Amino acid sequence: MTPNQTRNFAGSAAQFFLGGLALALVTLIFHQIHADIATTAFADLVVILLFSLIGSFAAAVLLCLLSVVGLILFFAPPGLSFVVDDPRHIVVVAAFCVTAVMVAWLIGTVRRGKDVAQEAEAKLRRSQAELRNSEREWREVFEHNPVMYFMVDADSTVRNVNSFGAAQLGYTVAELAGRSVLNVFLDEDRALVRKCIAECLETVGQSHTWEIRKIRKDGSVLWVRENAKAMRRADDSLVVLIACEDVTERRQTERALQQSEQRFRDYAETASDWLWETGPDHRVTHLHAHTVRTPAPAAIGELRWEIASDFESEPEKWREHRKTLEAHLPFRDLVYRTDHSTGSSIYVRASGKPVFDANGQFLGYRGVSTDITASIRAEQAERALRRAQAELAHVTRVTTLGELTTSIAHEINQPLAAVVANAEACLSWLDRNPADLDAARRSVEWIVEDGNRASEVIRRVRALAQKTEIERIPLDINEVASDVMALVQRELSSHKVSAKLELAPHLPPILGDRIQLQQVIINLVINAVEAMESLSDRPRLLTIGSGRHEMDRVFLTVADNGIGIPPGEAERMFTPFFTTKSSGMGMGLSICRSIVEAHEGRLSASRNEDGGTVFQFVMPVHKGDQA
Repeated sequence: MTPNQTRNFAGSAAQFFLGGLALALVTLIFHQIHADIATTAFADLVVILLFSLIGSFAAAVLLCLLSVVGLILFFAPPGLSFVVDDPRHIVVVAAFCVTAVMVAWLIGTVRRGKDVAQEAEAKLRRSQAELRNSEREWREVFEHNPVMYFMVDADSTVRNVNSFGAAQLGYTVAELAGRSVLNVFLDEDRALVRKCIAECLETVGQSHTWEIRKIRKDGSVLWVRENAKAMRRADDSLVVLIACEDVTERRQTERALQQSEQRFRDYAETASDWLWETGPDHRVTHLHAHTVRTPAPAAIGELRWEIASDFESEPEKWREHRKTLEAHLPFRDLVYRTDHSTGSSIYVRASGKPVFDANGQFLGYRGVSTDITASIRAEQAERALRRAQAELAHVTRVTTLGELTTSIAHEINQPLAAVVANAEACLSWLDRNPADLDAARRSVEWIVEDGNRASEVIRRVRALAQKTEIERIPLDINEVASDVMALVQRELSSHKVSAKLELAPHLPPILGDRIQLQQVIINLVINAVEAMESLSDRPRLLTIGSGRHEMDRVFLTVADNGIGIPPGEAERMFTPFFTTKSSGMGMGLSICRSIVEAHEGRLSASRNEDGGTVFQFVMPVHKGDQA
């Protein structure tokens, strides 16, 4: 049994029990006063009717049967028996029974109708409360949902709009309600709005979606995604419900993405590089090229190393590259040679990175390749030029040595003459009796010193005369200048030139080739000596100085007080084949500038304040010793 059935049964039992007691009491009282059967039946009917008002119909029927038993037993002769002698008593009992049952049934029906009505009224009140709550909740959702809601009629008039939607457009609800919804759209979009609303009205109940621009009260524009559906109201009129989502940020992101994509597409299509992709097996799957110098289309499907023409000539390079590919590591600036579709060889520099899917599965490589044939050819030409410059510089050095033959011979003859004199003195000391061994030892020591001096001169000459590869090492610019002065000392003396050294101490080393820098200084010194050859009114003075130029460079100057540079000729002096001397080739200063610039330096000429010319070259400090 259900709880409700249990409660009904308990109520009926209580009704029957209490009603039975009441009937027993009425029967007892009326039996004592010797009332007739009709009077007692009426009294029992009243009791049954009263209990029918508060109980169930079944309990009332049971009370009716109980009352019939009491009436027959106590009020129908002969008494205390179910036998009734008088037929009128049977009629009374029958009438009582029918009346009691009918009245109880009517009362039960009324009570049930009343209960149903009360229950219906309670349900109605609950439904109304729930409806009010639901309406309030949906109103809250409608008003505060971050979506713009519009309700428009067939004439495009705004019937309703939520507060959020109005606020998003800069209006209040009152400013939009009753006005045409077309006012919040751009003029060029209003025809599309009318078409969309008409389509909704023609397909009632179907959803339609579109994206369009709306204009705020301040004139700014936003993009919205509208989802609309037409519905029929109770008065048979049609309205269109529109939910609008602000997609301005998404549209801006999409536009920025499109612009970025187009920008990079333009880069790819206009660049001299080409993009490529390879699969997991390292075969070329895509080649996006825009120049006539890209590899042949036949490269599609080939292994990376199969399209290279230097695979066999440079196996170690490709062995290391294949290790990188098998390890799925990125690589940069791989330079290799390949064949163009025309059959000519080109040089390519490639860089790539591995590509993996979301699960970490290796998909291949993507990268970019650049045709560097021009730069490779330029490097080859530059190396050839440097070799030619080295040849020319060697010729110039040999020519310079020829010009310094007298000075060099004098520098060698001096220690050789001293060697001969000291040897004769040594023999003289040994011929004495007894021999003066201490004096002879001193003479031999002087012979060794003079021999070393002569050897040093020859070493310097041989270094200048030798044709060797360029060897850049850390050098002390003061030491290089001192070595040069030892070679040209006789040349200075023969031309009556006084030399003054103004070398700054403790200069940081530079990185250079000693022989080439000596050649530059010798050339500048000889030019200075020749520039002072016609000087007769004042002493001929050559000044060699050095020092720091800013923090990361050092300089060396060769200054004379000769005739000076003609106006406007400072730069022309470094032009090949330009010379002011009748016997000059015009190549000395040009070679000097090339050597200095190859050392990342700068050579310049300027007028000396005391007359004459100042040549200065500036060299960068060796980075390993810059600190």
